[in-house]
Amino acid sequence: METVESLGKVLKTLMPELTLVSEIGRRQCEGCGNEVVVYEAPILGGPDKGKMVQYTRGIPLPDNKIGQGCICWENEQAREAKRDMQERRIKRIVDRYSTVNPDLEAASFESFETSSPILQESLKLARSYVDGFQLTAPMNLLFAGLYGLGKSHLTYSICKALRVKGFTAVFMSVPKLLTIIKSTYNKDSDFTEAELLDVLSKVDLLALDDIGAEKARREEQGETWATEKLFEIIDGRSGRSTVYTTNLRADELATKVGQRNFSRMMMNTKPFRFEGEDYRIKNKRF
Repeated sequence: METVESLGKVLKTLMPELTLVSEIGRRQCEGCGNEVVVYEAPILGGPDKGKMVQYTRGIPLPDNKIGQGCICWENEQAREAKRDMQERRIKRIVDRYSTVNPDLEAASFESFETSSPILQESLKLARSYVDGFQLTAPMNLLFAGLYGLGKSHLTYSICKALRVKGFTAVFMSVPKLLTIIKSTYNKDSDFTEAELLDVLSKVDLLALDDIGAEKARREEQGETWATEKLFEIIDGRSGRSTVYTTNLRADELATKVGQRNFSRMMMNTKPFRFEGEDYRIKNKRF
């Protein structure tokens, strides 16, 4: 209280024209319980010269309204700065660790080949998924089927479409992702494993491509390192949307990734099986 009153006296001494500086009210902040002193002073120059504005602790209040001049305001600024820092960190890691093959870069819904009713249905499902995507109503997809049927194409198209809508969507090949995690163990790595997994847990959509294709060494304890890492990633996605692709059938996938991972993957997940010919080698003769 003394600080605000002293500030007013100093301002009046240094700038006599501020004769209208005055305290106009006090209140208790509902957030932190601190007393907030509000005072009023005129703008000294510019197009708004003479216009009266209100301040708390020397902080101008927007739209001439009494606002926070206490620790709550400071905490909110800190939270905004933290959110901004997290968003920049996510972008740096995503850009650095992008695992999209060059042949997928141009993938889109428009370029997806629908040579059969099944593939037509898969495209319809993917478009519907994007149209209905909501952070407050997470939903997962599992695309299964043999190689070359367009699972990765369609999944990456989902990611691209969601980015256009302003969401953060990351496409990661599971075998490459596990290699990237191992690379963070190097002391010269720019990011730690914890930072990478934290980013993957927070993006709006994570696409885990080719799950079950990773090579894993059986450990003495009965679990593989890859299985444990997959569980950390999948478990960390709880409450957020994830799209999986696999070349395995349900029983094969459960055996490959472990029953615990498979059970977690299937929570709130719509499975769709692709069938047809490998369109990457269709009509190619040699």
